[in-house]
This record gives sequence, C-alpha cells and structure tokens, in this order.
Amino acid sequence: MEGLSKMLDKANQIHWLEGFKVESSVGNSISVSHLLYANDTLIFCGADRSQVLYLNLTLMIFEAISGLHMNRFKSTIYPVNTVPNMEELAELMGCNVGSFPTT
Repeated sequence: MEGLSKMLDKANQIHWLEGFKVESSVGNSISVSHLLYANDTLIFCGADRSQVLYLNLTLMIFEAISGLHMNRFKSTIYPVNTVPNMEELAELMGCNVGSFPTT
C-alpha cells in the first residue's frame, strides 16, 4: 500500500487530484489526499469529471504494476455538500453512491 500512497501523493502534487487542506491557527497547513487504514483506503478528490478520470487512471496504473485489484462492488463514493453530477461520477468509478452518516 506504500506504492499506492506514493502514487496518490504524486497525483496530488501534479494536480490530478485535489484533496482538502487542514490549517492551524499558526498558519501551517497540510493537504490530505488519502488515508490508509488496515484494509481500507479513503481517497479525497474534487467532484469534477477530470479528477475522477485521473483517479481511475492512477488506480489502473497501480493495479497493472502491483497485480492488486480494487473491488469496485465494495467501493462507495460519498459526496460532500451538493454534487449535481454524482451519478455520472459514480458511474465513471464503477461504484455505489453512499450518504452520511455512514459506518
């Protein structure tokens, strides 16, 4: 998973994906594009078609290199705020749409 993490970091650096920024009161900030925990991976990106296509490309490259495959039937895309094209984005990813709160 270290390889996937590095690939997602690179995708964030070249602006394929935009995560979110967390800022402190002293002006420091950190950009979060993904979180890995045990067998779960959370990937944060903007709700636009190009970012979802770049995310798919990154995941396909990872799958080709590592031989590991993402189970899209067990994957869910969660919208934050209003996302008018949510169904289109979920279709591009080949996964379900979820809602908050979730477990």
